[in-house]
Amino acid sequence: MKKLAILDLETTSLDDRTGDLWEIGLIMRDLREPVRTDVEYWWQVRPDLTHADPTALKTGRYYDRCRVQHKEIGGARRLSPDIQVPEGGNWVKSFTGGPPAEGDHYKNATAAGIARTLAPMLDGATIVANNPSFDRKFLDKFLRANGQLLTAHHRMIDIRALLIGYVDGRLSAFDGKVEDAFEPEAVPYVQDWLDGYMDSPAWEIVGITQEPGTRHTALGDARLDRDVYDAVRSGR
Repeated sequence: MKKLAILDLETTSLDDRTGDLWEIGLIMRDLREPVRTDVEYWWQVRPDLTHADPTALKTGRYYDRCRVQHKEIGGARRLSPDIQVPEGGNWVKSFTGGPPAEGDHYKNATAAGIARTLAPMLDGATIVANNPSFDRKFLDKFLRANGQLLTAHHRMIDIRALLIGYVDGRLSAFDGKVEDAFEPEAVPYVQDWLDGYMDSPAWEIVGITQEPGTRHTALGDARLDRDVYDAVRSGR
């Protein structure tokens, strides 16, 4: 692997045939660099809501969070993911002279402009996501609709599958003894999954929790994907 594209999307439907993405959270990591550096990107684009699923819009809190509702379809914004922006952290608010806060308007964009930026960034990258095949379908549709093509690596990393493999591996190594295989704070979560109370193991097994307010936000979920990936890889 040369680079990771850790990402999450918010969409207008669960079906890529009728829905479109409207928010992109992306964390790029170049594995060829001697020191790990994650660069965050955050875009919102005004989608066509003709065939949108109301449940999908409610889940992503579209009308609460979308900053480009006033734009024409295809109009977009790049938002500031943190007080440090990827180009070096030198952008300041014109009206205060202070650094930007997370979610501030960074620059105007268009769907076509986002696609031109995304396509080369994703070229050859390994996508890391929670259900990456879902994100890949919507990304492919978005890029094609805007004159670009998704050329990310065909193999992807699903963090939920990664966590399941980690749990199974630990249990096998310790003859199925949960208390020996995991730290005490993780044991209840593992046991709940084994007993069928959860359909998949909880992130807390590897010490990761997510603030409720960041759930179903593209950048918040991308950060979760990154943290779970790193926790599993570290053998936590």
